[in-house]
Amino acid sequence: MTTREKEQICSIAAMLLAPPDTMLVEDLEQEGFRHLLAKCFFKWGRDSEMVSPFICGLDRDSFLGSLQDEYERLFTDMDGVRISLVESTYKPWTMDKECGVVFAASKGLVMGDWAAHILDIYERLSMEIPEGFRSTPDHLVLELEFLALLYQSASQEWVSKFIEDHLDWIPELKKEMEKAGSSPFYSNAVEFIRLFLENEASRREG
Repeated sequence: MTTREKEQICSIAAMLLAPPDTMLVEDLEQEGFRHLLAKCFFKWGRDSEMVSPFICGLDRDSFLGSLQDEYERLFTDMDGVRISLVESTYKPWTMDKECGVVFAASKGLVMGDWAAHILDIYERLSMEIPEGFRSTPDHLVLELEFLALLYQSASQEWVSKFIEDHLDWIPELKKEMEKAGSSPFYSNAVEFIRLFLENEASRREG
């Protein structure tokens, strides 16, 4: 798999887990998009039919509406499942054992050490956090977009370090998706990410 393909995979994965809009549907209709997904699933030992939930069919409006409803139920609705896509919430708020804050070791909180590290990286690179992510700079969509950028312009050492430091929580996200009974679209999207990262880890260890 080429570096360019890895960059594309990360960009696609970020798009799949961003709030769905008409641009997503238009991208899903591109044959090259579906071909890359099918190629990846097959390469990673999965049935290429896992691509089928990403095919919108003839009724684009109905397809988009169902995605928007499911996205809200899973990720944004306070009365819904409310699965977090933010790294900090899956880890202790801080690893600083000297921190005297009572919730220092608690999980489920935003703006932890992991978010602070992401902010530091962005600052060093003179990059700006998008407005909608200011309170959650370690959101999965941003992390995947940044990983795509690393594949494009950084060393393999940088890529590997970022994956190890900031994307080790994806198996926990997958478990949350399974418990929620998420639709095939979003469960397959998370599995796509998990398989990609697993494949990258195996390649490094090999």
